[in-house]
Formats: sequence, structure tokens, C-alpha cells
Amino acid sequence: MVVEGVTKAFGATPVLRGVTLTAPPGTLTAVLGRSGCGKTTLLRIVAGFDRPDAGTVALHGRTVAGPGRALPPEQRGIGYLTQEGSLFPHLTVAANVLFGLPRRERRQGGARVAALLETVDLAPELADRHPHELSGGQQQRVALARALAPEPAVVLLDEPFSSLDAGLRADTQRAVAKALAAAGATALLVTHDRAEALALADQVAVMRDGVIAQVDAPAAIYRDPVDPGVGALVGDAVLLDGRRAAAGRVSCALGDLALRGDGPDATQVRVLVRPEQLVVGRDGPGVPARVRTREFRGPDLTVELAVGAGAEDAVVVAARLPGDADVLPGDDVTVAVRGAVTAYRV
Repeated sequence: MVVEGVTKAFGATPVLRGVTLTAPPGTLTAVLGRSGCGKTTLLRIVAGFDRPDAGTVALHGRTVAGPGRALPPEQRGIGYLTQEGSLFPHLTVAANVLFGLPRRERRQGGARVAALLETVDLAPELADRHPHELSGGQQQRVALARALAPEPAVVLLDEPFSSLDAGLRADTQRAVAKALAAAGATALLVTHDRAEALALADQVAVMRDGVIAQVDAPAAIYRDPVDPGVGALVGDAVLLDGRRAAAGRVSCALGDLALRGDGPDATQVRVLVRPEQLVVGRDGPGVPARVRTREFRGPDLTVELAVGAGAEDAVVVAARLPGDADVLPGDDVTVAVRGAVTAYRV
């Protein structure tokens, strides 16, 4: 799938400003962004529900939208999975799955239904149930099976897990990712959930104000975001003012730190540190700090630290520690940084 220079405005309000994005065949690309950034509009243009004002969309080498060309959705060879799944309540699971197939294929579709239910990790005995007899996660898997039934080359997913609770969401995400991989489909997922994007996608495209700010593999975009805004969107971030020190080093409130890469050619910089890079101890290396708050989250906990405790201008940072870390509000500690950090021109 290739989107090239796509723009879209609704009235006088621009929504997409020259979006270019390539999703390699057989991969899952997550478009990550906050509400209003344009990601759902992009999905609707790829699907054929909206037309771009300029630019082109090509699906597996065939241009489906562009100057003078707008192939209707039903001719694009796509599957579409919405937030609610949109199953027909009066139809059984089997009938819902087979709905998108030609009538002649529906008549002998029992084997096809069984294979698709297996693909999305649903038991075959669910075929005769109705949607209201299923959990939310099961309903979404049925909706995916229906989307995969016509064997589409491209599957579009519009925040399909947002209405599920945490337990169902994780299980359903795994089942959907497994089913898409088994089908060999190219998938485009739009989401505002950074954990979901990083966990499921082969590549993440961060969208901001109607443009793609960065596209990269999940680990790369988390480790080396193109700017502090992208860094804060894809994960919790500690952002500090700093100065370039010796070659490959930067100085900030957390001390003299190693830079990832060459860093910007500037003296004044903005330093990005991930909370899990902060090492908190009693008498270890690092700079002095005082624990202000402690928030327990089960396997880990987040502590808020005033670095340079006692000073009126203390810098406040957040550290992510193991859940059994023995620190309490009011404790005097030291904090050091593990690994290299990223810096940006101010």
C-alpha cells in the first residue's frame, strides 16, 4: 500500500497536509496520533469512503484514488474492522462471517467459517450463536473473520480495541495480530494507544497535525524519536534543558550523560530520557534527589523525584522502578541514568 502526497480539507479546515506513507506487503503499520490529527480521515480515504483533494492511493500496485480516479470501496479488495465490529445482531456468527462472500459461496461455507474461526482463535461451536451471546473480544474476532472472509489484500482497522476492557483487549490484540499474519494481509491500524501501536506493528507512523512526523520500527521510534513531541507521544519521557559538553556527552540536571549518536550541532539542547533509564539508589552514583510521590502499578511503580533536593529550583523528574523498590515519599536518594540519551536542538 502506497499513499503519496494526500491532502484533504473539510471546508476551510485542512485535515491532511500531504501525507506520504508506504506499508510493505504482509506487514502491519500502525498510524499513531492524538484525536483530531487526521488518522481516521486517512483510513477512510484508503478505504474509499472519502476522496482526497490531491495525491494518490495505490493498493498492491493498482491506483485506487488519484486525479480523475476513485475506485469504489467494494472494488478495492479491502477488509474493514471498526471500533464496534458492527455485526448484524439478527444473524448467527456463521452468517455474519459469510456475509461478505458472493451468495454461491455462502451456501457451502461451513468449512470456510470453521477455518476462519480457527484463524481468529474462536471455538467452532460459536458458529451458531448470535452476537449478544459473545463477549466484546469475541465479537471483534468474529468481525475480523468476516473482514478476512473475501481474502482481501488489505485490512483496515479503525481503533478496533478501544471499547474493550484491559484483559479482553490484550487477548484480542494477540488473536488479531496472529490472524492477520496467517492471512498474509497488509494491515493499517489507526490508534491513539501507544502501547498498542508498539506491541502490534511492524512499523509505526506517528501522525501530527495532518502530517506524518516519523515512520520507523517500534523499537527504533521509541529509542530515537525525531523530536521531543514524537518522543513524548510514543512513551513516557523526561525532558530536560541541557548543554553539549565534550564530544558525545551532554550535561543536564541528571549529570554528565552519554549521547546517542552525534547529537545536534548546538550548545543549548533539549534532553530526552526514558523513565526506565533512571536508576534510584541510597548511596549509589548519580545526583542527589528526594522522593516526592510514589505510585504503585503492580509489576512496577513510578516515583516523582526532586533532583537537587532542598533547592528552590529543583528539577522534578519521574522514574519507573521495579514494583518491590524500597522507596517512600521523603526519602533522600541518588539518581543516575542508565544508557545513552537523545538530545535535540532548542
